[in-house]
Amino acid sequence: MAPRLDSHARKRAILDAALPIFARKGFAATTTKEIAQAAGVSEGLIFKHFPSKASLYEAIFLSCIDGDPEYERLVSLPPGTDTLVQMIQGMVSYFVIELPADPNERARHRLSIISLLEDGEFMRQVFEGIRSRFLPCFAASIDAAIASGDLVAGPVDAENGFWLAEHLCEMMATVCLSGGAIVPYPCNRPDLARKTIWFILRGLGLSDTAIAAHEGGGRFPFVPSQPPPTPPANGAAKNDEPTPERPE
Repeated sequence: MAPRLDSHARKRAILDAALPIFARKGFAATTTKEIAQAAGVSEGLIFKHFPSKASLYEAIFLSCIDGDPEYERLVSLPPGTDTLVQMIQGMVSYFVIELPADPNERARHRLSIISLLEDGEFMRQVFEGIRSRFLPCFAASIDAAIASGDLVAGPVDAENGFWLAEHLCEMMATVCLSGGAIVPYPCNRPDLARKTIWFILRGLGLSDTAIAAHEGGGRFPFVPSQPPPTPPANGAAKNDEPTPERPE
């Protein structure tokens, strides 16, 4: 006899069963009956955990944040330049490294695209959830970096800077959904992540000196262990690690 799942495990099982169905059919075409059958539970049990289909849909998106120890660690850090760098590092790591490599995360991301192609209402809720969770710490870290002299305030305020960074990373994940060669990035994915972190932090106004200090201090992810190889004579950069955009 299979062991009885506790409430948390049952909720997790429902989310795991619902994700591929929503990702394949979209919100409107998916029924709670289908989800219940896939999860091996009754529809009544689904509504016990999720008051509506919409709340289940939203929970699928936010489940990658809520209860994640890395998220808890990040938002508990004191505001400052180091926290700002780590938040951007985490964002880039998820969208540029983790999501393209994980079929479940790709399904979750595909679901977000489907939502935007429908009326967008559920992604609006998701973005509001992301905003409430991350923006206070992010904005406070921007202010602290300005006060310390590491960041020069520019025309882009903290909230817009956060969304511009998020949208860039989301699009970089979106072009990986097919698994085909969509964008011919002239580098491997870890170095692409590193360059993306530089790009975002510079755009936010962080000085090159501050960025380099964090990279040199080992607080940057994906720092190549050795200098990149010299490009071939024809000028084409060699890709030492296959990516979804540049399969070998």
